[in-house]
Amino acid sequence: MHRWLLKKGINIRYFMLVLVVLMIVLLPVTVNRSKDNTPRKQELSAGVLSEIPPAPPPGDRTEGNCVVTRDKENFAGKLPPAGPVEIIYRGNPDLMRVAITIDDGWNADMRILDLLKEWKIEWTAFLIGGRNLAESHPEFVKRIADSGGEVCNHTYSHSIMTGRDQAFVAGEIQNAQQAITRVTGKIYPYVRFCGGNCDAAALNWAAQEGYWVVNWTIDSEDTRKGITFEQQVNTILSSVRPGAILLFHFGGYNTYPVLATVIPEIQKRGYEVTSLSRVLEGTPYVLKNDKDKTDGGNDKSVSLFPVLPGVDENSGNGDPIE
Repeated sequence: MHRWLLKKGINIRYFMLVLVVLMIVLLPVTVNRSKDNTPRKQELSAGVLSEIPPAPPPGDRTEGNCVVTRDKENFAGKLPPAGPVEIIYRGNPDLMRVAITIDDGWNADMRILDLLKEWKIEWTAFLIGGRNLAESHPEFVKRIADSGGEVCNHTYSHSIMTGRDQAFVAGEIQNAQQAITRVTGKIYPYVRFCGGNCDAAALNWAAQEGYWVVNWTIDSEDTRKGITFEQQVNTILSSVRPGAILLFHFGGYNTYPVLATVIPEIQKRGYEVTSLSRVLEGTPYVLKNDKDKTDGGNDKSVSLFPVLPGVDENSGNGDPIE
């Protein structure tokens, strides 16, 4: 080797120096390939090869009428304050749409999910976060989402929201949202309180968290013992109008056969049977998309304590069936 180098007129010291530099440069690449034989991306920095750090996950974004997030822990502040601050009883009266909303989660009749999925119906669930529901059964949350449901907030413990302090109301909303969003990755700006009951303070605190409080237009009365299938169907079909929000429960009386009956009948009348978000399109009660947020997000003209519209005493109280 020595004689060959001399014969070629190559300086031995220069050759050895080049060889050492090549060994230093190529050694990290060899080590990176050793475990899985897969080359990793490299970058040259100050004459030394180092790995390019992985790109951070994309930030939260508004998609349709929800915030999509990869954050699994911190959900406070992801929604802009909700305004105008008032209880929602009905969607857009100018749209031939009717919303299916189903509450709680106890004693769920899974035929409901199968039906809505088979018929490709978009709909809305108001799911309880605690009490052995969303938090304990993420597979139930996933199945709701897979069936076409947008999973909204029904508080963590299903407590009545009157006479509560701000910490309690905010905690109920945030803890329920965490249980839901850990599965769905989505945050919808709607909450329904137990029985549709809340006072002005709770209404405003929900708005500060970014949520509109949603009640209903028509109660299926599937929590009332002794109610008959015929009575429920007649009540719903005689009251349907554009923008109506229908209330059902996962474990209600006759809920599955009632849905199977009224959905096609409502559709025959020219309505789209769909989700809460679809029914609220064209109203102030929807999230602005990312492009619109340059204007400052949702309407933030939040009144301090608005006068609450009266709750229909005949609309039912949404009590769970346990």
